[in-house]
Amino acid sequence: MTIAALILPLALLQAEAPAPSAADQEAEARFEHCVAQIERTPERAYEEGMAWASEGHSLQAYRCAAMALIGEHRYDEGARRLQSLATATSPDLTALRAALLSQAGNAWLLAHNPSQARSAFTMAITTLQADPSQQPDLLIDRARAYAMEHDYRHAEEDLSHSLEIRPNDALALQLRAETRLRQSSFDLAESDINAAIALDPRNVEFYKTRGDIIESRRTGTVVDEQ
Repeated sequence: MTIAALILPLALLQAEAPAPSAADQEAEARFEHCVAQIERTPERAYEEGMAWASEGHSLQAYRCAAMALIGEHRYDEGARRLQSLATATSPDLTALRAALLSQAGNAWLLAHNPSQARSAFTMAITTLQADPSQQPDLLIDRARAYAMEHDYRHAEEDLSHSLEIRPNDALALQLRAETRLRQSSFDLAESDINAAIALDPRNVEFYKTRGDIIESRRTGTVVDEQ
């Protein structure tokens, strides 16, 4: 997972934010520069973020510093900082809180701590309860956390909820197929993966999942079970 992937849907923030001031635009440009630095030299990005934070305690500065820690593979520390930032953010800024919590959740996944990830994603989902249309990605991420805990029933429920909100999501269908496979629901799993392939026929991972389902049905044993 790249650092860029940890920046939750900017649509969330753009939908909430008023027209940015010149100062806001400058801060956003500085944040983007800091984030771009993470991919190349995360240590330098961390130093830059903390130096910026010392100037005026900008949330975006602390956010970039936390992301830089993740770039250094210090996942736990980065996750904790992002979650603390979310907690300190005004409850009125629901999209920003959700974005920070989503980033924290993904960092916890990288740290192989699914229970902490699930907690962060749950808080993000609750934060956006007034606008369920913004929840599908968070539900998918929480399903990943459930799957890491081998709680495939709850993972399936989250993926089904996501698909109710945003139908024809090939990734959600593929992940639900995998959770149904783990529960030996072979027919439902195959139906899901066939639908995913119809939506994205070039995705080779989908064909691998379908092969696992077919082989599992043939043998009566789930293949590649973790």
